[in-house]
Amino acid sequence: MIAAPIGDNLLRPFQLERSALRGRLVRLGGLVDRVLTGHDYPEPVSRLLGELLVLAATLAGGLKFRGTFSLQVKATGPVSLMIADCTNDGAMRGFAKFDAGGVAVAAGGGVPDLLGEGHLALTVDQSEAGQTYQGIVELSGATLTECMQTYFRQSEQVKTGIEVAVGRVVVHRVGDRDQQRWRAGGIMVQRLPEQVAEGREEQMEEDWRRTMLLLGSATEAELVDPHLAPERLLLRLFHEEGVRVFRPLGLSFGCRCSRARVEAMLRRFPPAELDDMKEADGHLVVTCEFCSATYRFDEAELAALHGGLRH
Repeated sequence: MIAAPIGDNLLRPFQLERSALRGRLVRLGGLVDRVLTGHDYPEPVSRLLGELLVLAATLAGGLKFRGTFSLQVKATGPVSLMIADCTNDGAMRGFAKFDAGGVAVAAGGGVPDLLGEGHLALTVDQSEAGQTYQGIVELSGATLTECMQTYFRQSEQVKTGIEVAVGRVVVHRVGDRDQQRWRAGGIMVQRLPEQVAEGREEQMEEDWRRTMLLLGSATEAELVDPHLAPERLLLRLFHEEGVRVFRPLGLSFGCRCSRARVEAMLRRFPPAELDDMKEADGHLVVTCEFCSATYRFDEAELAALHGGLRH
């Protein structure tokens, strides 16, 4: 037997006391495995979507909002669409749309080969308050993490360091056979503009360079290790900086689809178009791209969507 994972599916904010830099650590276990295995994605697509999920959780942890934070990639390559989102209470989901043949012949697993040209949109949707914020950055890096760093450097002018890892790890052993599961993790450290103090610019730059060297020493194995507690990893990396951790946010898989939401969507279509969507047996079937839940509507239910009238 292999011991149970430690500190899975959480976001842990922290501060480095020596430099006052703030950061967030994300560790995804069963959550990311459910998203990736639930759709049986090819490995390169899984790694890319896993990276997007880590980035979504890490960025959401630095925002104050009530609603949903999402990252959406639209691109011209074999992977044409990816979405990962996180609510303010830690419910996450994600999916990818791709061309299997194109993925199979892609030269590499990075942004240029799998995504090609396109953009990454960051959206904070606070629909209850009637507020939406969106930022967009071009896909101009070898990885999604590099694209995100470009966004912070150019659009937000926030010094940001990010390390992300995604991979299959042995988390169970049954008899003499190892069972692998997808895992992902990441650490982000930022220096906000308001933290810059006049007369201390040189010292703050030294603090930043030192911290980035320490952050860069984090290995992929450490970031996804199911038996290395997040707090121990932070101490391993930044023990000389003085690490103070804050209350973690638990993360979980949570799809917000429902029959009521699907009905509301279908009401936007005229009856004639709904007829065109029906399958051979006369039913209209809607499948959620995030969780694969299926909603079936017969003739009477479709008629009820438009007050019982059919044209």
